[in-house]
Amino acid sequence: MSPIEQVLAAAKSIAIAGHTPTLALIKGKLGKRIPMPTLIQGLQQFKAIPKEQWQDLPDLAAMMEPATTQNSDDPLVMLEQKWQARFELIQNDYDQKITALEARIVKLEN
Repeated sequence: MSPIEQVLAAAKSIAIAGHTPTLALIKGKLGKRIPMPTLIQGLQQFKAIPKEQWQDLPDLAAMMEPATTQNSDDPLVMLEQKWQARFELIQNDYDQKITALEARIVKLEN
């Protein structure tokens, strides 16, 4: 999968979770392996795609699955998967808290 497709898949995953895809969230999903110009280009492309066409984009889980199924018996891979799952839970919790705080700020400003 090309780097742009990875960015599009990450943006789709974030949007489906109910969040607005941002560079920070996408970089958090993909790590440091994608250069910033590619992240920006992919995010711009995602924003130009109508929501009805999101199903045509690749899924982030499908993109990550082949690498993890090859070494599923490896203790290091299992530990990494466990920590990644915990990280995603914490990140989602913070995203929800930030969204709630942003809504409170908007309400207070009005």
